[in-house]
Amino acid sequence: MTLHGTEIAFRLGPGSLDEARAISGRLAAAATGCRRHVLFVDAAAGEYGCLAEWDRREDAEGYAGRPAVRAEIARLAERQGTAPRVRLYAMEEAPVRLYS
Repeated sequence: MTLHGTEIAFRLGPGSLDEARAISGRLAAAATGCRRHVLFVDAAAGEYGCLAEWDRREDAEGYAGRPAVRAEIARLAERQGTAPRVRLYAMEEAPVRLYS
């Protein structure tokens, strides 16, 4: 089964984990219908990314166009001085093998 992902990556600088968590919370609230929403964290560098997983490609493509997401992207662009990176992915699960 192929899933689809929408990633929004941004840089806030060191010491900004709480701010990144708040941004992630707002993006997750706007991701109604997604399978999962996660925050990737490199706290030392102050670099973050949110990934929303979707069953349908159309939902992944439309996520960044939702009004709440567009507003968050605009806030991030103002905060960073440049727009955050928004990317779409096809996602495939690999079988997990346990070795002894």
